[in-house]
Amino acid sequence: MNPLAQIRPLRSRLFSDPESQRYRHAKRAERARQAQAASRDVRQRTTMCPGPGALTLWPPRVLTAALAVIALMLAGAFSAARADAAGRRGPDVHTSVTCRHDLRLPVALAAGQPTTYTVSGELCSTAAERRDGRTVQLLIPGATYDHRYWDFGTIDGRRYSYARDVAARGYPTFALDMPGTGNSSTPPSGQISIDTAAFVAHQAVQALRDGAIAGIRFGRVIEVGHSLNSIAVWREAITYHDVDAAIVTGLAHSITAEFLQLGDSNFYPASTDPAFAGRGLDSGWLTTRPGARGSLFYSAGDSDPAVIAADEASKGLVAETELNTGVPLVPTTSTLGIRVPVLDILGSNDLTTCGANAQGHVFDCSSGAAVAAQEAPFYSPEAHLHACVIPGAGHDISLALNSWMQADDVIRWSNTYVGPGHGPRDNDGLPRNCG
Repeated sequence: MNPLAQIRPLRSRLFSDPESQRYRHAKRAERARQAQAASRDVRQRTTMCPGPGALTLWPPRVLTAALAVIALMLAGAFSAARADAAGRRGPDVHTSVTCRHDLRLPVALAAGQPTTYTVSGELCSTAAERRDGRTVQLLIPGATYDHRYWDFGTIDGRRYSYARDVAARGYPTFALDMPGTGNSSTPPSGQISIDTAAFVAHQAVQALRDGAIAGIRFGRVIEVGHSLNSIAVWREAITYHDVDAAIVTGLAHSITAEFLQLGDSNFYPASTDPAFAGRGLDSGWLTTRPGARGSLFYSAGDSDPAVIAADEASKGLVAETELNTGVPLVPTTSTLGIRVPVLDILGSNDLTTCGANAQGHVFDCSSGAAVAAQEAPFYSPEAHLHACVIPGAGHDISLALNSWMQADDVIRWSNTYVGPGHGPRDNDGLPRNCG
């Protein structure tokens, strides 16, 4: 059949221009019925952008109108994509967020002791969030990191700031410098255990609730930890029962044999590292050997070498006693004592967790559902455990190229299980990378 007989009747029904009407009326009734049947078949098989042969059969007016519609649709799609990319990468979404770096909190290292030391922190929030009753996230960085892990800055045009990402979407954050890091006090290393870290976090929770941080009495507290201090989050939630939810990142109930071996050789006394010369540190304060952080904490395919270099330049301390008291808790079922919702987030290439552990068991990080299934025996039903996996990311998911996924996961989970504190929970559900 002549292709012109297929296209013109379809065109006339869609656009009703005078030329098409004259064409229809000029044909005999039988041929019109045949053309209509053929055009219905064409309508089923034709895509939005027909091939060049078909386009040449359309009159200029019709072709111009069709191309204009397509151009508008594509422009809208590209605009949406640009807006989405800007929201994930650029600082524009953070314009309403301000961060205070001058906040300090007196703390004791154990119950009954005087508040001899101080810890510092950074509060990131919008004006609307600096009000009593809001839900706040307490952010506790991992070993050898301070609050900057959560608010790392802009590198190569990409902003790395979980703290600002979350604050821009309804949840103010208070990122803590643990003892020995950032602007916090540096006690003798032997006084810092995993339970000390938990007790310091507990004091920060209480300060957020009673208005000691920036004069705001926050209503709910979501405690967020990374790496070693995710264990401190476990201990705090188990011991003090004063948080409304817990989020652990870079941690599950398994440690790979490879990381234990690499960690043993790549952590050493900070007093021997040029970066800490002159600080008078005792030998129990450790840091990573120069050049070790890239292989320990990052995945090559999901990281920027400039970020790794900046990380090396700003590395901090960890107490050997905190490592020695925290790591043995990883394979235990002590977390059955947590009675609030728990979210676990891992990078799919996290060297510390994903793979074979010392007992020969392989921990599967292929999906959030796989992580949740493996972790479920370690949590109570009240924990309503969920897990998310950041594809391609290494251990430091806040510093991965796709770090925005972590904030997305946390926001949607927090909306569902806690709420921002200004109304009912939003019940957004969880993204596809979660289970």
